[in-house]
Amino acid sequence: LSQGAWVLNLFVIFEMQQLNRRKVARAQQLDRDNACGNAQPSPKQLHKQKQRPHKQQPHSGRKQDNSGGKSASSLALPQSSTRGGKYISSGPQSNYCALRRRRQKRAVQLATGQTNSPKVCVTVADHVQHDDGQFTHSCDSHSDEPVSACSHCLPDCAKLTEDLKAGGEARQSAVANLKECIRALAFHKEGCRVLQLALQVTDWRVMAELLPELRGHVRDAIRSPHANFVIQKIIELMPTAQAAFIAEELSGTALEVACHRYGCRILSRLVEHSASGTKTFELLNELIPDAGLLCKRSFGHYVIQSILEHGTMDQRRQVMDVLCSNPLDYVQNRNGCYVIEAAISYCPSADQERFIDVLLGEGANEFTALAQSQCGSYVVRALLRLPNTSANKVHKRLQEVLQDLEVTKFGRRVLEDLRISLAKKSLDLAA
Repeated sequence: LSQGAWVLNLFVIFEMQQLNRRKVARAQQLDRDNACGNAQPSPKQLHKQKQRPHKQQPHSGRKQDNSGGKSASSLALPQSSTRGGKYISSGPQSNYCALRRRRQKRAVQLATGQTNSPKVCVTVADHVQHDDGQFTHSCDSHSDEPVSACSHCLPDCAKLTEDLKAGGEARQSAVANLKECIRALAFHKEGCRVLQLALQVTDWRVMAELLPELRGHVRDAIRSPHANFVIQKIIELMPTAQAAFIAEELSGTALEVACHRYGCRILSRLVEHSASGTKTFELLNELIPDAGLLCKRSFGHYVIQSILEHGTMDQRRQVMDVLCSNPLDYVQNRNGCYVIEAAISYCPSADQERFIDVLLGEGANEFTALAQSQCGSYVVRALLRLPNTSANKVHKRLQEVLQDLEVTKFGRRVLEDLRISLAKKSLDLAA
């Protein structure tokens, strides 16, 4: 290196050493200030404080709604807000997550009493029914008044569980203690497990005398993270006539229930165990016209899959009519592709042929792009697994675009299934 380069390198090394010495001295000074209680912010911290926007100070109580009567769930969250004396961080995603956690925590607190006494006092109403028939979650209310004054003292859940498993007189005594506590137990974290066990080990005639306590509270139970399991167990284990009140109370709200996180489970159990019941049949007829919407919903598509598996032939045909009306729209949807797989698996061969003809009729380019996509390849691979001759048309179309399928990862998966299907077909012909 030249003499100038050496001088420059030495200068850089000297400056780095000086910078390190200043950092060490600054750190030592901060330690001394912290020990004496006289810590001062650094220039970088002062600069950040100047650029940081002023945050709204938290206040006690709930923020008043000036939206002209609109519900809280239909309004966009502000960039920064306070609720219940706690500050919610800015940003739409953080606001949504924080609000959801607060609602879930409050719902559990309303359904579960935190006490160490052998009797647990539980508030069982999570939702309020207004004069117009609409249900609002207690966390959406702008009032700090209790949601419901109806509370029950629960017996010891551990003792009930032990007696129910013991059998004999202990079980009879435990079932007798459930009287007047069914509703409170259903909304309790441990109590719901007690009720499910009681439904499993007790004669249905005995439990049928206790179930009327849940009448009129099915919609609340569906929205509860605990009581919804009790409703499912009633549908699974009780006779159709004894569980008919569940479908009856859900009448008029089928679409809302089907799109709910817990409600979709209730409708699926109704379809599986009492699809032929009068009340369930009427509820499903109310739901079928909205099948196109439910096929694309995160929870609603589970209900449509249950209808395709356990519903009547007429209900399956109506769902297939919806899928054939615009197949590409449902195939390319991450929820709709699962519905199409169920339709292919459980619908008659004539409906399978009809769907394949409509799908192939969209055009060669559209079908190729479909096989190359993630959701589309899922449906195409399901079509290749059909046992009858319905898959022959799909085989011919795919053999025309073999080179195009090699381009994408999902297309190569389709090719792999195609080779397996053709090999299996050749073995069947040889046999």
